Amino acid sequence: MRAIGMAERTLDVMIARVTDPSRRTFGRVLARHGTVASDVAKMRIEINASRLMVLSAADKIDKFNAKGALRDIAMAKIMVPQMLQRVIDLAIQAHGAAGVSQDFPLARFYAGARTLRIADGPDEVHTMQLARFELMRGDDIRARDEAIKARRAQIRDNGSKL
Repeated sequence: MRAIGMAERTLDVMIARVTDPSRRTFGRVLARHGTVASDVAKMRIEINASRLMVLSAADKIDKFNAKGALRDIAMAKIMVPQMLQRVIDLAIQAHGAAGVSQDFPLARFYAGARTLRIADGPDEVHTMQLARFELMRGDDIRARDEAIKARRAQIRDNGSKL
């Protein structure tokens, strides 16, 4: 959840910058440029989606313990740090050269976000873990598909329409 908080703070810093009336390009406040406004919207969507992913994982931990929530934990550990890095990158872009200076917290945030993607286990490890969980469902999926085919055939043989 700390990463979500850092992403929220990053969005706040960006909004403050792009809505500042003293910051203008081509005669308009930065927020009036379509790409900047679009970036703000994308950031909000990604932050909210990540928050919901974390809350879903936490809910499953509460209900089924950590072992029962491994799939959701892996997804959150992949999604949230990547989202944070993208959000910070967009904010740095909107700040221009000031974004990588010590005048704003963005450079420090970026270093922390990149470190998080390594310290909590590399994305590749979590991705492989998630892939294993998903691929284990293969037998169940094939069995379900066969049951559906058999039921359809049974309905057709009885003269009913699907």
